Amino acid sequence: MKKRIISLLLAVLLLTISAVPALAAAPKIKSVEYEGNGVVDVDFTTKNVRYKSAKVVVKDSAGKKLTARIIEKDSDDISFKVTGLKAGRKYTFTISGVRVGKSGSYGKVKGSFRTPSSKPEIVKVSFDPAHDDLEIDFATNVEYKNLKITVRDADGNELPVYNIEKDPDDLDMDVEGMIEGETYTITVSGVRVKGVGSYTSVSKTFVA
Repeated sequence: MKKRIISLLLAVLLLTISAVPALAAAPKIKSVEYEGNGVVDVDFTTKNVRYKSAKVVVKDSAGKKLTARIIEKDSDDISFKVTGLKAGRKYTFTISGVRVGKSGSYGKVKGSFRTPSSKPEIVKVSFDPAHDDLEIDFATNVEYKNLKITVRDADGNELPVYNIEKDPDDLDMDVEGMIEGETYTITVSGVRVKGVGSYTSVSKTFVA
């Protein structure tokens, strides 16, 4: 009798254990990148992330919620768009309805990102006297609108600028009349940090 009771108890215990769903590990974040225009991309360390009614909540440093929505989901990354971001601020986010693999409960992942400063910054100016070539590097990716570049010498005289080549993080151009070792000031108008703020002007004085 006792053996029968023990057998029944063991059977019930096994059924109970088998009825409990396996716990799935929440995906781990590999990297977070602010891409501009309110878009944030989150890369996961694994390539088998699954979603169910996934949502994102974004908050500022004071805990205030911002309007955010998921715009793209993949097996190894997810992107969302946020409205009302300010330049040079840190934000936190929580993504719910995610898991790794085919079984288990859907959980949450948390992370943070920072928006870049609203004003573009020239960090480097390089001059090649053999070809009259001038190149400037920005601290971050930028965007251009009605771009205008002026280069002036120490006396305020403007030098001709032509053959301008635009890239997301630098500008390359030919400047006529520059002399190696002399001091100049370059001003770039119609530029902004990618997806942040208004188009503005930025200047830098340098020695050719």
